[in-house]
Amino acid sequence: MDELLVPLKTTTKPRSSPGGNVESRFLDSKQKSLKLSRGEIKSPEHALEILRSRPQQENLRAVLKWLHPGKCSNNGFNVHGQTVQASQIIHTLVNYVIPDYWSLYNLEQNEQSRATMDTMILILSNVSGISMLTSRLKTLIRRKEAPEENHSIRDSGQAEALTNSMVILESILKPKDVVYTIWSRLCDTSDLARRWLLWKELVTLLGSGRVLSTASEAEAILEKSSDQIRKRSRLSDGSEYCFWLGCNLNRMLVLPRVDEDDARKASVQMLERALTLGHVDQTIETMFEGVLSGSGDLGPYLSFHKSLKASTKKTVIYSLLRNLAKIHMNISSDNAARDVESPKPIGGIAALLYRFSRNDEDITKLLVEWLSNEGIVQDLRMRRATIAALTEDLDILKSTVTDTLRTFGDKLYIKHTPVLHQEGMTENLLLLLGYAHRKIPLHVAEIARSSPYLNAISNRLAASSHRVSVLGMYLGTAMSRLVDPPERRMNFDSEEMTSSQGRRYLSLTESQDRLGSIDDLRHKEASSELSIHPMKKPTSKENEPKEGYRRKAPNDSKVISIEEIDDGSESEDEDLPVYAKPDSDASDSDEDPTVIERNKPTAPVYIDDLVSGLKDTENYDRHLLALTHASPLIRRKAAFGTEVTDNCEDLANILTGLGDKWNIEQFQELRVQGMIAVLVAQPLEMGQWFSRTYFNGDYSIQQRATVLTALGLGARELAGYGKEDMAITNSNPQLTSKDTASFPSKQLPPKLHALYTSEKPALPDIPGIKAVHTASRALEQAILQPMALEAADALSGPNALKVRTFSSRMEVEKRRTKPIPNALAKVVAEGFFFPLTGRWGMHVQG
Repeated sequence: MDELLVPLKTTTKPRSSPGGNVESRFLDSKQKSLKLSRGEIKSPEHALEILRSRPQQENLRAVLKWLHPGKCSNNGFNVHGQTVQASQIIHTLVNYVIPDYWSLYNLEQNEQSRATMDTMILILSNVSGISMLTSRLKTLIRRKEAPEENHSIRDSGQAEALTNSMVILESILKPKDVVYTIWSRLCDTSDLARRWLLWKELVTLLGSGRVLSTASEAEAILEKSSDQIRKRSRLSDGSEYCFWLGCNLNRMLVLPRVDEDDARKASVQMLERALTLGHVDQTIETMFEGVLSGSGDLGPYLSFHKSLKASTKKTVIYSLLRNLAKIHMNISSDNAARDVESPKPIGGIAALLYRFSRNDEDITKLLVEWLSNEGIVQDLRMRRATIAALTEDLDILKSTVTDTLRTFGDKLYIKHTPVLHQEGMTENLLLLLGYAHRKIPLHVAEIARSSPYLNAISNRLAASSHRVSVLGMYLGTAMSRLVDPPERRMNFDSEEMTSSQGRRYLSLTESQDRLGSIDDLRHKEASSELSIHPMKKPTSKENEPKEGYRRKAPNDSKVISIEEIDDGSESEDEDLPVYAKPDSDASDSDEDPTVIERNKPTAPVYIDDLVSGLKDTENYDRHLLALTHASPLIRRKAAFGTEVTDNCEDLANILTGLGDKWNIEQFQELRVQGMIAVLVAQPLEMGQWFSRTYFNGDYSIQQRATVLTALGLGARELAGYGKEDMAITNSNPQLTSKDTASFPSKQLPPKLHALYTSEKPALPDIPGIKAVHTASRALEQAILQPMALEAADALSGPNALKVRTFSSRMEVEKRRTKPIPNALAKVVAEGFFFPLTGRWGMHVQG
């Protein structure tokens, strides 16, 4: 048996220290990433493995380029195919890659970074991407609201992660045809059950308001955590969100589709959910934009209406009528504006309503119901258009006149209905009688001698309200003029009958609106586009001045210059592609091209790269980038993952012993900010570590002073005084001026701003002088403010004459703030106070 076992190779594994070599671990990780990126990407599994191995920027760009849906080099793999592999890749991008790289690309803002960000957004533009981004937002919200001991420590990183997720989700849902695009991709799936399951998930996300509610909650948290005025996201505004959703549903109806029946069914499902969001008019207004403006084919809209449920159809029709009145009738609160004759819009709306109700009995019943309910208080011209559409059918005209007359003469209706509604009912009845007299005069003559009409006149004249009685007089006089000869006509000798309002009521029977054409609504198309979304201004290139055009000044010189004027004609070079301006590079101005370094280091994305960059003191650019990005990277990574937890002692050790070899500007401030970031990320452990290092570590006086500074400022930041210290020391750990800049419209002009604030622009530019001045001003205000309040109280009069309000015990208890557990005391005591005082006592006794 021993002959069968032949040793082939013997190796000896070197024994390493328990702590391990930090640099070797970082090199092994980087070598693993480089090894995975060698050669071309062969399969989705290979791409997923690279994404999970914490890739460098070159590897990430290669993977994103391979995953691009428009590329043909990915062996037929489609990230929008909604497969298991695609879902795993999207999950890795959302939860690991984007938190690492998005903030870095957002800071760089060059052409390559923007292209990478656009590729990420394109890859995530599917059901899985939207769902996972929404889930990540919910996770960050729960993490933000969790009552942790170090909750204030992770605020900056979690706020940045929330903002990035909101920006990405808003970029994905920005196009007005994104729903149509996702549906088109789902139609490529041969499995029908899977297609409808994914569409149902998208309907739940967009139509049911899951994205809207999650974005609103995230926006509320971001507004509370920031003192600056920030632009509100479109996804968190219900009106703006429904406007966008209506535009997407409009594209679903009008754009060409492979399977119209399935697309119509999908649109119905999305609309039924969208109507529950509360902004019905905004959704219908943009979805039926072609109907409201009189442009486009009505075929898709008519087919869509037939697929709706009865309850949904009622909501849609009522909203359409409101939007038509708002856009084409120019409703004004002035009663005189209601009488303006507008035959074209009335005829166009009548033709539109007739097309909808011609072959649909449900819509006809809804229009009749609208006339006696909501339409009573609407504009008279809108009711004229509706009646003109309904009176084309004589049976509907007869039944509508009979039902309206019975309601008009009902005693309960006369007694309990508001007069405004009764006036609208009278106008409707007079209009209907006029149409009936012209088309079926015998029917009107029968009505004039019927018991419902006689009872209606009697009940109206016997009413206690004078205005109600006058409405009965109007009906009786108008009916008598229609059916009786001149010598036998009814005549009420009263001022109301001869007034302008009385003449207007009596003239309604002569009003005759004919069906026009839907094209009559197109002359309102320009105004309707503005009324659909009044908050946005048109930004089309047609409104911009042409290049080469110069407006003539009133006092222009007589010297005439020859200028080239663009007449808008097509240029010969119109077909040539337009390239973006390349990014500027300071090294391009160097006279000697041989000394230009093109392979510049990139900003660190992982904590391993940060540690390697801090240790690499021979490479100035890499070392400066690592030192500059140390504080924001540590704060960002503290919000998720275990990178900071696993490497916090290594970071603190490197930052504490770091020397200024290159005489870097603000080296001390950057190093202190990095140490503070490590301290607030793990306050209990790192507070004890810094205390132990201060007394037992082999460091200089300056380095020990830096440790004490980090301990003091870190403790103040944990207590909530970080922003005050930042204002005094003029330091900004987030490395961006966008978040700290004041809102432009909320700032006074420079002279007044300097007068009403404590800032003094005339201070000399000496290091530390601004911080000392700010601290002295704060101390001055702290000393003088109590004295000023006491002096004002003394000048207001003796205490005996002052009024004191006595509140009840319940009100006092209601205003009293509830005590909350002091989690900071435990952290400060165990991590800062006791370690410092204990070791100080040991050294004093020793």
